[in-house]
Amino acid sequence: MAEKANFSNIYKFYDFINSVITLGFDKSWRKKASNQITGTRVLDLGSGTGAAFQQLQNLEVTAIDPDEKMLQLNKFKNKIIGGAENLPFPDNSFDSVYCAFVWRNVNEPTKGIEEVYRVLRPGGKFILLDMTRPKNNFLKLLHKIGTFKVTLLIGLLTFNLKEYRFLHSSLDKYPQPEEYFQTHPFQYCNIERMGLFKFVYLAVLTK
Repeated sequence: MAEKANFSNIYKFYDFINSVITLGFDKSWRKKASNQITGTRVLDLGSGTGAAFQQLQNLEVTAIDPDEKMLQLNKFKNKIIGGAENLPFPDNSFDSVYCAFVWRNVNEPTKGIEEVYRVLRPGGKFILLDMTRPKNNFLKLLHKIGTFKVTLLIGLLTFNLKEYRFLHSSLDKYPQPEEYFQTHPFQYCNIERMGLFKFVYLAVLTK
């Protein structure tokens, strides 16, 4: 995760802020993303507190996250401390890698994608759900103002202003996903926009 973001300070509120920023649609979007899963062996990358437990509980899930405090609240049985840049698994270990509302916080995304590709079996899927900014410039401005006000307010109320300011700025960390995923080692990539302003995307990359 980014060096300036200490999510151990806000681990109890992290899922809540995602729900607020996504206007409460995060659960339905997680469900839509989970419907893309192939096979039964699934890596929940950036599992955190286990927000995807309801969607993935009937699968053979390995939950991985760099934050130990978040994992303590996680209901998955198989939990490992670690990050996307150095996945502690052999090649071809998983049928699917599921990653929801996490990727923009990865320090070295190029290395992370290479690692995800390595641990996926041939034909496996990398299912990536995350937030970005709307394409339209006017809607992008409105979204920036809205997310800034929300994260600022929650940061002040929880005395964790730095972490919530990071969550706001992380939405501008990468180019638009359609541009960002032009280069990747996967055979196929499909990107779908969701949300009122199309500020959420679902990328499905097939090995």
